[in-house]
Amino acid sequence: MRGYLTMPARTVSGAATPAAPGPDAVRGGRGDLRLRQLDRTAGVAALLVLGAARRRRLAPASVPRRIGLMKTAGIGDMTLLTAVARDAIEALPQSQFVLIGGSENAELAELVAGAHVVRLPTANPVRAIRVLRAQRLDALLDFGQWTRVEAIYAALCGAAWTAGFATPGQRRHRAYDATVVHADDVPELENFRRLIARIGVRSTGTPSFAPTPLARGVTSGCYVVLHLWPGGFRSELREWPPERWRRIVGALTGEGFVVLLSGGREDVERTRTFAASCAGSGERIISIAGRYGLVELIAVLAQACCVVSVNTGVMHLAAAVGAPTVALNGPTSSLRWAPIGPDVTCIDSALPGCGYLNLGFEYAGRRLDCMEGISVERVLAAVTERLRAVR
Repeated sequence: MRGYLTMPARTVSGAATPAAPGPDAVRGGRGDLRLRQLDRTAGVAALLVLGAARRRRLAPASVPRRIGLMKTAGIGDMTLLTAVARDAIEALPQSQFVLIGGSENAELAELVAGAHVVRLPTANPVRAIRVLRAQRLDALLDFGQWTRVEAIYAALCGAAWTAGFATPGQRRHRAYDATVVHADDVPELENFRRLIARIGVRSTGTPSFAPTPLARGVTSGCYVVLHLWPGGFRSELREWPPERWRRIVGALTGEGFVVLLSGGREDVERTRTFAASCAGSGERIISIAGRYGLVELIAVLAQACCVVSVNTGVMHLAAAVGAPTVALNGPTSSLRWAPIGPDVTCIDSALPGCGYLNLGFEYAGRRLDCMEGISVERVLAAVTERLRAVR
């Protein structure tokens, strides 16, 4: 790396600002174990009853006046949904679009011009249904891929017509008026495009967020963002070994770069501990975990010379703002979940039998050491190439 990583460092200072908690910390988010258990049991039973009690309605003969697009969990998923939402708003200017998110991702929905955003109180499903019914939707498209609770919301939202995914093995499709088979052999954005096509929209756009003013407390110089912490089910199996991250930090700070360690509010302590373990890095390594909400974090990522991330929501955000992004994929499938952006490098595990995750929970009978198959040398080579390009 010496000879390529030669940009001078700048210091980072400033007061912390409130942050949205990460997925595992949000009550009602994908990491809420109470709701996951209810989803697997009561959710399946409820959809059986709802599906048997209703007749499927025909698609609207004319363009619906008020259309809901719903994805209540997942920062990466909402990043994808913003792309098809923008296409739909442009294709159907006579319609009003309601973009429906949850506490962990609705802030991203607010970046879609022309959409009315509703933040569902997902920790309280009864109240969430009331909020949905108050929207008086003519049509609702549910972009949830596996959770039954979103399908229940769709069935009880009061819309005149609903559509959603029929995901193999998830038993969530019975109460929709129309379904699209959720495929496990295409990028997830393609699944979203197939669903929006049910209302006559041909979506070709990709996720993109316009640059915003630099977040408070961040240098305007060249810095590298490292995101160590994935979210969701069994997230520890998508973490890269800390000793390998330390080697990345050492190489970068040794060449004079500032390294920012990003993370959610729940990651503050372990990020601080990791930073303290990077001997010799001094003031060139700084934790910003828990410091920013999503919109401010987008600004931080947009100005980075490079972002290196495990496969999680921050990775998708970095790619969407155009930051040079290096994505680490162990059990995650880069076919299904590669970030979409103009300057992305995916590094897949070199171990056989990896890249098997489809929806994030298919670990049974699979190897659990896939992140060990990503070498420091491959990551450093990718980072070096990205940094050489911005000199």
